[in-house]
Amino acid sequence: MTRGEIEKLRKRLLLNNLILASALIVGIGATLLTMLSMFTSSGPFTAAMTATSGSRNQTLASTAQMISGPLAISQVTVQYYGYTALASWAGFAGALIWRGHIRSVWSKSHFSYDTFRLIVSMRGAQTRLKLLHNLNGPRNKLQLATALGIDWKAVDKHVQVLEKNGLIQPTTTSGTTTFYEVTDKGKRLLEVLEELGVGNSPPG
Repeated sequence: MTRGEIEKLRKRLLLNNLILASALIVGIGATLLTMLSMFTSSGPFTAAMTATSGSRNQTLASTAQMISGPLAISQVTVQYYGYTALASWAGFAGALIWRGHIRSVWSKSHFSYDTFRLIVSMRGAQTRLKLLHNLNGPRNKLQLATALGIDWKAVDKHVQVLEKNGLIQPTTTSGTTTFYEVTDKGKRLLEVLEELGVGNSPPG
């Protein structure tokens, strides 16, 4: 898959997380509003106030109307809040199922989902994937920085992350220069990504 397609997948993951958060917030809000609407549409304040006997009946009724007036909501509005809540929870469930599907497919490759995020969805994922592709032979950090066209310090950071996760390893050292190559685990990761249509990123 090309860099643009990887970016598309990353955006889909971000959109999925946004849908999850938004649907949860809207769902909770709409559910609460539905319950409040059902409570206030029957005019409980007015009913309670007007039930009071005595000379202050009229005054209390007027007060009750002032209180319940803004809160009194039509049946149509109650239904609107109800449908909104239903749609929000459905969207939340759908996004949750989609994310679970992605995690399930990835877990079958015997790699953790954190590794998936490291190479696909986290910040700097594209750079790390390009770095793996550029390590088709032993290279040092300066050579990688030149090939990727980025700062040496950035390469150093990504190399540390990949080495920590067992995807690359140092091979030889010449003076103060260390050369790295992709580990067997890293090669398997690239194969899995290619099978999923995510890892066919051109080097350089």
